Amino acid sequence: MPVIDPTRLFDLPELQLIPGDRKAPWGPDLDGVVAAFARETGLLTTETANHYYTKQNIGTMCAYVVPGAVSRDRRETYGKLQTWLFIYDDWAEQLGRFLLREDVTGVTDIVLTWFAESEWECRRLDLAAARSMREIWAQIQQDTSLDWRHRLREELGVYLRTAVEEAELVRSGRVNPFGKASELRPLATAAQAVFTMSEFAYGIELPRELIRHPFLRRISRASTIAIAYANDIIGLKADLLRGIRDNLVLSLQEEYGGDLQTNVERAAKDFHRVAGEFADLQSQFRSGGGLCDHEIAGRPDVEVYIQILEDWMYEGIKWQLLDTNRYETTVRLTQREHPNQLLSLAEALQPE
Repeated sequence: MPVIDPTRLFDLPELQLIPGDRKAPWGPDLDGVVAAFARETGLLTTETANHYYTKQNIGTMCAYVVPGAVSRDRRETYGKLQTWLFIYDDWAEQLGRFLLREDVTGVTDIVLTWFAESEWECRRLDLAAARSMREIWAQIQQDTSLDWRHRLREELGVYLRTAVEEAELVRSGRVNPFGKASELRPLATAAQAVFTMSEFAYGIELPRELIRHPFLRRISRASTIAIAYANDIIGLKADLLRGIRDNLVLSLQEEYGGDLQTNVERAAKDFHRVAGEFADLQSQFRSGGGLCDHEIAGRPDVEVYIQILEDWMYEGIKWQLLDTNRYETTVRLTQREHPNQLLSLAEALQPE
């Protein structure tokens, strides 16, 4: 029986985007900066891995999603942080092939210490992954408040802990029920932490009490859910080829049945529904209607934050479709080609 190529079983649906081009011109320059950072700090250790991530154009992604970054230094720090997270994410999604659930928990606990305020709180600073993050974190500390960094660290912690569930799915080969997936997948995109990082790029810091305001919680959640759907639609091909089952399209198929194309279209319909909710809330803010809240209405920093949400939702999709091969590549790097530095953390957890 011939092997069926899963990538031929569906076509990408049309995702309605905002016309125009907000992309900044400095993307290619930042591509070079972040590639050099990953190579020189030891985050990437082989030429194969260097080539693999260079072709993903993560600096260009930043030009799409934070085109108004206030300075070269801030956009470079932002690009380095995004690059680190993409590489970490690729390592983390494979942990279930090697580790038990409790071991993955121990690994993520160590990784979270790399975002601590002082070096003495960090564990395993001998690893390049740790040292490279400490370099980024030192740059962030120079220009941000302690309260803002605590908020970012909390949001990163939520994201890091999703690796435990993802690893369990890899290990078992199962698919999450749609109800559970619809809660976990938006967290696994790291969107909320990424929105906060974007504040850094724009030189703003929303107070903690403001970010918890019901209106901002609603609009950021709508954006986060839309991003999760878009990521899983566009990334389905790569997920299938890598054996990753943590995808909303696959959870929809598990829930409702049908072929991949039917469920890709279902996911696209959900994307457009949630994107419509975002647009309604954005219109309320811009018109002042329906808010009736002096805490939110007319605030320039809130306006910037909502623009961040919009850009990550729509401009980020343009990058995925037009300027990177990350979501279509059939290449899967081996442990030899891209040594997984997180596995050495698990080794440190084993009793002697």
